[in-house]
Amino acid sequence: MSGEVREGLLACSLFGGLTESAVEHLAEVTEVKKARAGDIVIREGSEGDQLFVILKGRVRTEKLTPYRDPYTVRVLKEGNFFGELSLLDRDIRSATVITETDCEFLVVGRERFLAFGDRYPDAGLAVTRRVAERLATRLRRANEDVVTLFSALVHEIEQRL
Repeated sequence: MSGEVREGLLACSLFGGLTESAVEHLAEVTEVKKARAGDIVIREGSEGDQLFVILKGRVRTEKLTPYRDPYTVRVLKEGNFFGELSLLDRDIRSATVITETDCEFLVVGRERFLAFGDRYPDAGLAVTRRVAERLATRLRRANEDVVTLFSALVHEIEQRL
């Protein structure tokens, strides 16, 4: 399974480009977990401290609407990852993740990742930078969405005057 773990880590954009040695050491702190179709992997609002890389299968992320109805945000497949924010903090999960098929995940816990980063600072920094880049992209999109919504609201108010 060790070779499969290494290959799975290398296939994930967060870890691609790490040295072979760094991937070997990261594989040592990575767990493999399985889930059946329909299992809830992460529940919105719960505390989290693990990053998941999809080794096999497909999941969907859901958010609850104000009326408490689930809304599918996106579908993720092999090589995709989720839960990366938990490597940086212990805040609550922002969405629910449900398996659509039987799945196998590579799981890296926060404490193990921090210890990995302390032991291999270049690799830890590279992964942290990739997480930060992903967060920056999300923040830019969120800012654009806020501006779009604000502009639409202003336009709606002007139309009523």
